[in-house]
Amino acid sequence: MLKTLIIRSLSGLIFMAVMITGLLLHPTPYVLLMMLVTGIMTMEYFRMTLGKQHAFAQFAVILGGWMLFALFYLSMRYHIPAAWFLLLVLPLSTVWISLLYQKNEQAYQSAPWLFIPLIYIALPFALTNILVFNQMGIFSGKLLLALFILLWVSDVGAYVFGMGFGQKNGHKLFPRLSPKKSWEGFFGGLVTALIAGYILHLVHWLPYHWIHCLVLSLLLHVCGVWGDLAESQLKRYFGQKDSGKIMPGHGGLLDRFDGALLAFPVAIAYLKLLSI
Repeated sequence: MLKTLIIRSLSGLIFMAVMITGLLLHPTPYVLLMMLVTGIMTMEYFRMTLGKQHAFAQFAVILGGWMLFALFYLSMRYHIPAAWFLLLVLPLSTVWISLLYQKNEQAYQSAPWLFIPLIYIALPFALTNILVFNQMGIFSGKLLLALFILLWVSDVGAYVFGMGFGQKNGHKLFPRLSPKKSWEGFFGGLVTALIAGYILHLVHWLPYHWIHCLVLSLLLHVCGVWGDLAESQLKRYFGQKDSGKIMPGHGGLLDRFDGALLAFPVAIAYLKLLSI
């Protein structure tokens, strides 16, 4: 138990160090980090869902995800015209064409699993470019890092309160998908997220009115839990315990970022729809 905790803690610290470095230094490490993470998560997704089937089509989807991120990056930093996004037709068309050459008559049943990562994985990370570049194209990863911190604090709070109050006599949150999650952990994570959101407001990492900071904290926590449950459902459907083994004690990157995949688009939508 102690060995597992040590491995998990060291793995988590290395992960946070890489994320902080990639988000605060310069646009180039940010781009490389996000594209690497997007590619690895997409590969983990395919390992769970399709295995070695449609290898060429899988590569085309990974390429499409990278292209989507790059186009958002170029649009936010250099203000390239929106028409360039039509280039996404190339990898998407390649996926459909590659299915024509599959000898398996059931190939088209796999088509939905091929396209899902573009919406589920690539798009949420491409949208982060909206957070790190201002209208002048100047880079700052502080806001995106603040959102990651809120998710991390939420996870830690949920884990601590869940272990302390939700294991023996607690109330199960969603036993069909995640038997260990409890309502005690859910509300514990919510409280820690709200506290962290207010602290980030005080230190100007969340440069908004404190009410908006608390709403963002609430949205990130709730949507993060839903994102975690959505990935749990995916893993259960395909009989997988973890999405990968790249992070000892944690599983794969998809296990690590599952909450962000739903929480970040919702947070970005909140900020943009209210013009905050």
